[in-house]
Amino acid sequence: MKLAGRGSNAPARCVKGREYVLRNRFLPALALVALPAIPAAGAALPRNPYLANSPNNQSHWNDAATDSTEAAVPTGHYCLTPGSFAIAWSDALGIPAYGAEVGGKRVYWFFSGTALRKLHFREGAWVEIARQPVRMDLPGYSPLPDHERERQALALRDLLLSGDEPAIGRMIEAQPNRLQTAVEDQVAQGVLYSLFTRDHGFIGANARGLLRIDNLDQADPFSGLSAPIQTSLPADLFDDQRVKSATIFPADSVFGLGMTFNGYLVISTLGGTIATVDRETFTVIDRYRAPDGEVFTNSFATSAELDGGAVYIASNRHMYRMRIGSDGRIRTDEASGAWFAAYDPGKRLPTGKIADGTGATPTLMGFGPGEDQLVVLTDGARQMRLVAFWRDGIPKGWRQRKGTLSPRIADQITVDFGPEFPVVQSEQSVVAVAGHAFVINSILSGGARPMPTRGSFVRGLLAGTVRPLPKGIGMYRWDQRNDRWQVRWTRTDVGTIATVPMLSRGSEMVVVNGTLDRHPGKLFHLGFDLASGETKMSINSGTDPRFNGAFTGIKSDDDGTLMYTTLFGLVRFDVGQMTRVTSPDSADYRCTPSG
Repeated sequence: MKLAGRGSNAPARCVKGREYVLRNRFLPALALVALPAIPAAGAALPRNPYLANSPNNQSHWNDAATDSTEAAVPTGHYCLTPGSFAIAWSDALGIPAYGAEVGGKRVYWFFSGTALRKLHFREGAWVEIARQPVRMDLPGYSPLPDHERERQALALRDLLLSGDEPAIGRMIEAQPNRLQTAVEDQVAQGVLYSLFTRDHGFIGANARGLLRIDNLDQADPFSGLSAPIQTSLPADLFDDQRVKSATIFPADSVFGLGMTFNGYLVISTLGGTIATVDRETFTVIDRYRAPDGEVFTNSFATSAELDGGAVYIASNRHMYRMRIGSDGRIRTDEASGAWFAAYDPGKRLPTGKIADGTGATPTLMGFGPGEDQLVVLTDGARQMRLVAFWRDGIPKGWRQRKGTLSPRIADQITVDFGPEFPVVQSEQSVVAVAGHAFVINSILSGGARPMPTRGSFVRGLLAGTVRPLPKGIGMYRWDQRNDRWQVRWTRTDVGTIATVPMLSRGSEMVVVNGTLDRHPGKLFHLGFDLASGETKMSINSGTDPRFNGAFTGIKSDDDGTLMYTTLFGLVRFDVGQMTRVTSPDSADYRCTPSG
């Protein structure tokens, strides 16, 4: 099929290859269909010239928000042992972490909840080079030294093992470092979304402000950090009433942050505003507010299209492509290359979702000659659909698909995990690479009973250990020959915590933090084969909250070493120091994590 703007000589990308057959081994938990093998190569993602030359330079890894890396994450099955991990302890809840080569040394930057920390990793341990606190007003907060933070985590591990929820609640309430409100503190005053700049500077966004911390000498791996630049955004960017009426939140806040390829910071708010900001001065340049009733409950993707000004953002009603001009002005008119398209918003669920509409940051797919250029998300239907929109030109002669709300929708497919899952919805982005799209279910079947104390931290802590997790994961593949989604495989024996998965192209597997039905009450890091869904990697962390990645995203270092932030800090695994075991899907699996 010839797309508008695509050369007629473009090579077909859909080539017949090895097929995968149905395997009864995992049924009914795992279902597969025959599809061509994974392509050996794909076009590399374009790098943003204003961000660090790294595969991980923002919250969703890259501008396309694919949550994927070319690095090969180690495969195999492992049991934790002493010395097989290192933790840089957070102050309360720290989310962003980045790494880069500076002056021949590997350097890391970790926002640990109340400060940005500059770290080296030497001889199996984190070494702090510099620390720059940020301005926060946290009544009653008292920081804990690292050994007390570890004691706190281990005490909670033992309580989780006992299943004593009232005792867990009492302990959380009594902690001097505001453990109970650790998540809410980050939303209000810390950092959720962030960027890692080309000068290895750190830019973060919180409720209604922006923060920037640079290196005193960007060429020196041992240099200190500059004093933070913190600013409050104009009050008229926010709409508390709209947010209160349309979402679970009582007030508006910044909920997305990105950098265009032509050098402008972009922020989005829950209340439906998108604004451009000067990256040096934090001065607001322009703003756009979505129509009444629309909210932006996720971040957005950017790309080199439209002269570096393309921004892809989804409200709870529409998918938008906007154009940021060379002057920083926002254009939404069709003549500029901008567009918007309706999708099914569904209805608000009583629990589990921020609002109606999509729970996903839009993800871009297709970057090379001859590849379909798509932007994908999950919609708001009760059984969500995976929806692909034509990102640029709609194909010549294209006719709108039956059941879709816009001719720009290339295809949509219901995410169906069977009759035991009447509601399937997600608050995590679609993870994508090389035509593959991975989705998870975030809705707990049967609802949930009250928590032992207030705050989001306790929900993240109990999920998967004392409380069950939402179950259901699925891999889909874009069939370019027929412009259709195809189911690659699904598994309903896998539960996932509230963290964004990652995809390792080098290992051809997707990695989640979650549970397996065969091992209730134990959290794992699990890697599933892209083609078959078989478990090809596992790390058993039991009930230990030091390795619980709730509210963050699973990531790896540039060499594929799993390294990501958790409820208690920045953890780096060394599988070479772990005990190798059989697959947790096997009958003879044995593992008692230690350390």
